[in-house]
Amino acid sequence: ESAVSMAYQSHPHGCVLVTDAMTAMGLGDGDHMLGSMKVCIKGDRATLAGTDTLAGSVVSMDTCVKRFHQFTGCSIGEALLCATLHPAMVLKRHVAQQKRSEGGRLLDAPIGILQVKAKA
Repeated sequence: ESAVSMAYQSHPHGCVLVTDAMTAMGLGDGDHMLGSMKVCIKGDRATLAGTDTLAGSVVSMDTCVKRFHQFTGCSIGEALLCATLHPAMVLKRHVAQQKRSEGGRLLDAPIGILQVKAKA
């Protein structure tokens, strides 16, 4: 936790959240396959079956954002920027220019732009 907080505090506008979650993410506890390897999922820990060797991550991005918020004390909004806008900036996909076809269909949506339609 402290390493995450120190990294964020040293350069908050350059912080990028990523997850390396494997295909067993969201499947719950039990034995699952990762390619040809059998992995055992218990909570958010994935190990090669029958060993203590980590096989990968099963932590979702929304959990990463929540934990990042808890570890750093930043706002949820700042944590979301680290998971959306900041990675988009690294990939140079943050310019909000959207191309539409004649029918109005979005052709090129930039990463990190969220469109929320909420009803009161």
